[in-house]
Amino acid sequence: MRNKTFLNFQNVVRLLLVSIVTAAGIFTLSSCKKDKDDTTLDTGISWPSAWVLVTERDNENYNYIYSNGSQILYKGGVPKSYSIKSLIEEKDCYFQFSPVAGSDNVFTIRSYQNQNIWWGVYKTTSPFGAEEWYLGVDEDDDVPSDENLRFILHFMPKQDGKNMIAIESSSRRGHYLEFLGHTFSGNGLSFVEHDAPENATHFKMLKPEGADIGG
Repeated sequence: MRNKTFLNFQNVVRLLLVSIVTAAGIFTLSSCKKDKDDTTLDTGISWPSAWVLVTERDNENYNYIYSNGSQILYKGGVPKSYSIKSLIEEKDCYFQFSPVAGSDNVFTIRSYQNQNIWWGVYKTTSPFGAEEWYLGVDEDDDVPSDENLRFILHFMPKQDGKNMIAIESSSRRGHYLEFLGHTFSGNGLSFVEHDAPENATHFKMLKPEGADIGG
């Protein structure tokens, strides 16, 4: 009887140890995942928020995205020393990003100045028959629900203290926004396939608080 009781006690101890080890493993994995997610999303941004999006053209100039009221968006050029406040007054280049409820890093993007104008991904065909996916616009007074009007933001390491993002199409997963012309305009923007956001164009996110566009 004593041996049987001792064996039962040993079994209880083993089960208790297994439970402790399993719980510790789950906690560790959850902590690692939380730390990773927190690092990815630690941008200091309150949503919705708006920016001018730029990339380096050369040592003295930026490329930036703007709308001129047509059905596509365009690439413009501006000196880094130029006032971003003046640029926003002159061009429709300030865009508001709003998270989609219940989605992970999925956003709608619209003109801050004309808030019924939303970014969208659309298809056309080149003169040679190749598919082209380009950045166009949709006009709607309500928040759009179509998947082609949604985008995934991938935050990259900051540059000069500014947030950097790669912009992926939600409807064309694996396709990222690039300053690449298409059939409708050589100065348009296209979505190009990449195997990872690290390999896509990274846009610097600027606000008008600085004295110049580089501020």
